[in-house]
Parts: sequence; C-alpha cells; structure tokens
Amino acid sequence: MSRLITRSIVRTNLLTNLRRSALVTQRTPVSSLFVQSTTNKYAVPVFLFRSYSKQPIITEEPPAKVYNYEQIKDITEAPDSNVVLVDVREPDEYKAGFIPGAVNIPFKSSPGALNLSKEDFLDTFEFEKPSKDKELIFYCLGGVRSSAAEELAGTFGYLKRGNYIGSWEDWVAHEDKKK
Repeated sequence: MSRLITRSIVRTNLLTNLRRSALVTQRTPVSSLFVQSTTNKYAVPVFLFRSYSKQPIITEEPPAKVYNYEQIKDITEAPDSNVVLVDVREPDEYKAGFIPGAVNIPFKSSPGALNLSKEDFLDTFEFEKPSKDKELIFYCLGGVRSSAAEELAGTFGYLKRGNYIGSWEDWVAHEDKKK
C-alpha cells in the first residue's frame, strides 16, 4: 500500500513539474533510476527526461554595418541627427583627440552605459542617452573595443549599429595625409 502511495506521489510531482515548462514541446526519456526511502523497503522508479524546445534560444540580430574613413568623413561633414558617432575610448584618450561630432561613452569603464535609465545616463555622461531609433557608429583606437561595444549595444536593443573598424588610428592617418 505505501509503495503505491509513494510511487503515485513521485509520478504526480514529476509530471506536474514537467508540465510547468511552457516552452517544452517534446520530452524523451533518457534513463531511469530507482529511489528508495530509508524508512521504506520499496524502491520507486523515477524516469529522467530530456526536454527540447522548438523555439530558438538565441535570436539572430541584424549585422552591424562596417564603415570606412570616407563614409565617416561624409558623416562629419554633413551631420545627421539620426546618427551618433560613439567614441568608446577612455575619457583621457578622448580628450587627447576625437572625430568631430563624436560623443564619449567609454566601454572599458562603463560597459553597461547604454542600459542605464535616461536619468542615470544623463547624470553620468552629461548628455542625453541616444534613443534606440538612432544609428550608433562605434569607434575606438584600433577597432577592438568598438567591436565589443557594438555587439553589447545590440543586446541592449540598439538594432541600428555600425562600426568604424579603422577607428581613431585610421582617422588620424588619413587626416595627417591631407596636411
């Protein structure tokens, strides 16, 4: 009698927990084991299940646009209110020189900046947080931090993203040639 009650309780709890997962669309048995209480001489079989979902866990984001010097130069000469140049270098690097019109949102010291509330962002950076409908074009010194910042911005809901891979080094090299 107690064997039937124990078995019934285990199965009921197991099935209840499995049904709670709304995304699970298929369950397949993987293995089973027997559970025996220290007070009960009967073992109860418990089946272990592997659950699968038909919904993708990771969603595809649109790829970021890659910019070159000429395209960035055009943006600086004819600014667009829907495009924001974001320098992700540290403040001391930014103060030493930056692309005209760029704002400084340092990636290393403030990686979650674009996830801040509008008020906290304004308090921290002293300019308004770029809205998610604007295109953010990231650059750094050589393209490494800007690539990481661009990808992180995607996780915060910024779908219009770009990366100036050549970054500051490329900008300075081209600007120096003109002198």
